[in-house]
Amino acid sequence: MANSRRQFIGAAGIAATGLLAGCLGNEPAEVDEDALLEVPVTGDPDAEVTVTVFEDFGCGACGYFKTQIFPAVHERYIESERIRFEHRDFPIPASGDWSYPVASAARSVQAQEGNEAFFEFTSGVYQHQSNYSYDILEQLGDEVGADGSEVRTDAEEVAFEDGLDADRAHGENEGVESTPWIVVDGEQVDNSELPVLSAIDDALAEHE
Repeated sequence: MANSRRQFIGAAGIAATGLLAGCLGNEPAEVDEDALLEVPVTGDPDAEVTVTVFEDFGCGACGYFKTQIFPAVHERYIESERIRFEHRDFPIPASGDWSYPVASAARSVQAQEGNEAFFEFTSGVYQHQSNYSYDILEQLGDEVGADGSEVRTDAEEVAFEDGLDADRAHGENEGVESTPWIVVDGEQVDNSELPVLSAIDDALAEHE
């Protein structure tokens, strides 16, 4: 974790298209390379264009991105395997109660059932952002084919905390300042729909 940072704005007070931002300090973050988690990837892992999104499951703007913008990204570019889409964890934490537990639940799903189950789970879990509970995490885990009781336990015990902290430190060193932090073909873009889709279109055109 960075040694100095401001208090971050709570997710409940974020406008749907706003950023959850804060000062992450100027010192390079120390990354535990051994603890880094496998990067969840969907689309074409070998695509020339990579879209990376740093997310906090307690962040309202991340919820907006995943429920309102990601479906268009999925339909236009992921289903047709035109891009490599990466999830990166960046628990600010926006929610002291849920940022780490939900991320741990998602990583439990990934560990059990792989990347596609991870993305199915994370798309579903944001639908419940206003009423997260361990019961919901267990239920969604079962629905995507994982052992829901194990998902619940991993969430309650924050089993992937060390890995999530390592991922966050990695994000700080990559210049992440807020969530969702969206990088298209190496360039950070605004987190509203038009800039995201336009940036992907432009990147694809450059590689044609």
